Parts: sequence; structure tokens; C-alpha cells
Amino acid sequence: MSQSLHTDTIEQQSLLAKFCRDGVEPSLEGVIDGRLHNYRRLVFGVVREALSSTYPLTVNLLTNKEWSVLIQEFFENHNCQDPQVWKMPLELIEFTEKHQSSLTKKYPLLIELLNFEWKEVEYYMMPDEKFPEERTSDFFSDPWVFNPESEILTLSYPLHLKNARFISISDEGQYFCLIFRQPKTFKVKFLNLSPFFAWLIATMQTEPISVDELSPVIKKEFGITDVQQFKQNIEPFYKKLCLDGMILSS
Repeated sequence: MSQSLHTDTIEQQSLLAKFCRDGVEPSLEGVIDGRLHNYRRLVFGVVREALSSTYPLTVNLLTNKEWSVLIQEFFENHNCQDPQVWKMPLELIEFTEKHQSSLTKKYPLLIELLNFEWKEVEYYMMPDEKFPEERTSDFFSDPWVFNPESEILTLSYPLHLKNARFISISDEGQYFCLIFRQPKTFKVKFLNLSPFFAWLIATMQTEPISVDELSPVIKKEFGITDVQQFKQNIEPFYKKLCLDGMILSS
């Protein structure tokens, strides 16, 4: 009996979920006529709000009609896989990539923009990482100890520098952006990186090595000969990373 009831319940839930997507009213037990459409409207409101709050830059890029059609088609045609509402917007990316070729053709940066915005959500929601006990004392002779809640993003468009509406195909190139979550405020920060600083951070994240120890490689690869001037140029960047909580210093 309990197994039969369980099966019936699952079937009723599936019919309700299908109705929420396609709007074709099914025959459900215990439902008052005409009330289901109110439920569908409320569910769609939750989905629309979740998508809009997750992807504000994308909302700003697309026309009102394009955004409305996109979320309507996603709502009606996509069978969401994750039960957690906050993770649902992630599935919009794959849906757009597979089923919205006209949009991705019109906006070549669209998929990268969606991934960029989702990355921020991931960092806000990520579980706390264990921070190292070590600290950096001297920016030149000590290895830099980094915030573990961080990574370098390689982008084809300057999404972290310009309003997406003003980015054109002529902006396509290679850009580096550091994303990290501040230890005290838990705010997610984005920082533009030059190719040199992207290389420096990536190298020092791979192994504990100081700028001083890297000097021979830096001289050879980047043509830097004046070490004193180089130290003066790098120190403000180091201090900013310390102030923002990207480098753990003493």
C-alpha cells in the first residue's frame, strides 16, 4: 500500500512539474479547477527571478524580448536536474549553448559572459577552504602565501573591464582576471591582471617560490634588467593584494 502511494505521489509530482513547463493542465487529484495556473505563474516567477539575479550583465546585454524568450523557452523545455534552486541557473548555460544558436551567433561573448557571472555565484556559495598557517613577511625574498579561495580566469573578452553592451568582436583577445573571496567580508572580488602578473601568480601558486628566486627567469622571459626598478614596480601590486586579502601577510 505504502509503495503504491509512493508511486502515485511521484506520478502526480511529475505531472505537476510537466504542467509547470508546458502549461497543459493535467488531471490531478485534489486540485480545484482553475487554481493550477496560479501555481504555474508563481513557479515561473521564482525561476525568472533566480535567472535575472544570477545573470544581471546578460540581462543588460540582451534586449528585453530576447531575455524574455530565452527564459520562457528554458522554463518550458528544460528539465532541471538539480533540486537546489540556487544551482538551477547554471543549467541555463548548457541550454543556451545547445538550443540558442541565433543568440550565440549574434552575441559571440554570450556563453563566456554567462560562465563569468556564474563563477561569481560559485564563489559566494563555495564551502570554506582551509587557509594555510604560513604568512608572507617580505614581498621579494619570501614566497607569496595566497588565499586558497581564488583562481585566474583566462577570458576572450574584457568582461571584467567593460560593459558587455559595448564589447565588440574587435575586443576579442586574451585577458586575465583574478577572482577571489575576501576572508573577512566574504565579498567576491575581480582584479584585472597583466600577462606578467598572471604568470607570476600562477607560477607562485604552483610551488612556494619567491620573486627573488624567480628573478633569473623573469629577466630572461620578460627582458627585465633593472632589478631595483622592478622591485619598486611590483611592491604596490603586492600591497594591494595583501590589503584585499588575496595574499596572507604578516
